[in-house]
Amino acid sequence: MEQQSLSVESRTGTGKSVTRKLRAVGKIPAVVYGLGNSKAITLQPEILKSILLSEGGRNKILALKGAGLDGKHVLVKDYQVDPVSRALLHADLLEIDVTKKIEVTVKLNFLGKPIGVADGGVLNMIERSIQIKCLPNAIPHHIDIDVSALAIGDSIHLDELKLPENVEKSSQANPTLVTVVPPAKEEAAVASLTPSAEPEVITAKKPAAGEAAAAAGDAKKDEKKK
Repeated sequence: MEQQSLSVESRTGTGKSVTRKLRAVGKIPAVVYGLGNSKAITLQPEILKSILLSEGGRNKILALKGAGLDGKHVLVKDYQVDPVSRALLHADLLEIDVTKKIEVTVKLNFLGKPIGVADGGVLNMIERSIQIKCLPNAIPHHIDIDVSALAIGDSIHLDELKLPENVEKSSQANPTLVTVVPPAKEEAAVASLTPSAEPEVITAKKPAAGEAAAAAGDAKKDEKKK
């Protein structure tokens, strides 16, 4: 993973009023922490946003400049955005040692069309990313998975994944990453078109009290006529 420089400035003061003033001049508050004491800083949100949207995103190594942090390397650990405007509001930068392995999350890139899909199956991507451990300068942009050979019922697990050189998985677990499942059965649709095996039961309507009395009176009249 390539490095990119990021200019920052020291920050004093906290609270909403300080934050509003910073944003008014095109800056946002941020914090650097990790290997030593944490330090409050400010940075330009548009520059950080362009970094996050570029290939590698949060896994891109940032070399800090300014605020007495020259020579420090960080990753974007977390950030906050406005729910409406999507503008960056705050960032947490994690200081790292570029000579030691770190754990990061890397996206999975699925390649090819499974033969099982051509047979009517459905590709089910269970995991979209995995956690790996490697040196900061060896972080891959993504990890490719070739799914073209998967038939219906086949799957690929984490242990089967071919990781780049000097990259290892972080967990001992072996989850399923992707599988091809059979097509959904249309049993419900078929059942709605198939006559029920149970005979239809029609219950005679019980006459109301008034109707029963009238019927009884008619019967008595008929007997007198006879």
